[in-house]
Amino acid sequence: MASPFLFASKILWTFLKPETWFLLLILLALAAVILGRRGLAIGLLALTAAAYLAIGILPLGDLVLRPLESRFPIAPPLRDPAAILVLGGGEESIRSAATGLTAIGESGDRFLSAIELAHRFPDARVIFTGGTGWFVEGRMSGAEVARRIFTESGIAPDRLILEGRSRNTWQNATMTLPLAAHLPPGPIVLVTSAFHMPRAAGVFCAAGWTGLVAWPDDQRAVGIGERWSWGAAVNLQELNIGVKEWIGTAVYRLTGRMVAARSDDGRVVCGDAPDPAGAPS
Repeated sequence: MASPFLFASKILWTFLKPETWFLLLILLALAAVILGRRGLAIGLLALTAAAYLAIGILPLGDLVLRPLESRFPIAPPLRDPAAILVLGGGEESIRSAATGLTAIGESGDRFLSAIELAHRFPDARVIFTGGTGWFVEGRMSGAEVARRIFTESGIAPDRLILEGRSRNTWQNATMTLPLAAHLPPGPIVLVTSAFHMPRAAGVFCAAGWTGLVAWPDDQRAVGIGERWSWGAAVNLQELNIGVKEWIGTAVYRLTGRMVAARSDDGRVVCGDAPDPAGAPS
């Protein structure tokens, strides 16, 4: 059963996502027409058109995502990790269940990074955490898809530690922590999208994790010059992702589900804590 926090966060985001703003503006314009406020209706429609044009041409998503993605370095130095911890979100559970094939989505880079690291460090365990993200039970979990992806990539099943009940980042951290209790000494490589890494690191710190090394991938902010063209769908999607992550960060901070986390050459330092024990020097 979904927690009240999960339910509230899903409903809140439905109304706050940028793509919903256009619908709200159009509905307000329609209401103005019904009320005989023609000038207001024209103004609202003009605002809607201008906003859509701006999003279609300007890489606003990159501007929102870049401050998040630049917090942790790409491919930091690693030495003998105990485990590679992958956060769910890169798998496509619905398509995998519907077709019987193993499907990955936009954030599938998380799996590519984890597979590369798993082959580079054959003694490291591979941990995956992710359920369905839906309110209802019974759907194929992200962990089931992850098992397929990893085993089909040549990773032995006995290296896998899978958690398939979590539905958000806080549950990722808290439900997986007991599963990592008996890992051998060594850093734990945290793999998630670059835009999500600041929140993920702060949440895992708040949940009690130590010895983490951040491995951000799935970078979206590719540069202003690369996106200076008409691309409303792509730009709106990137803006959705960035706005959602900033709102999620604010909500998690306000509810005490994350603390400040910073990078020391890739090592996750929680708040004012010293360097994580067991991380590579």
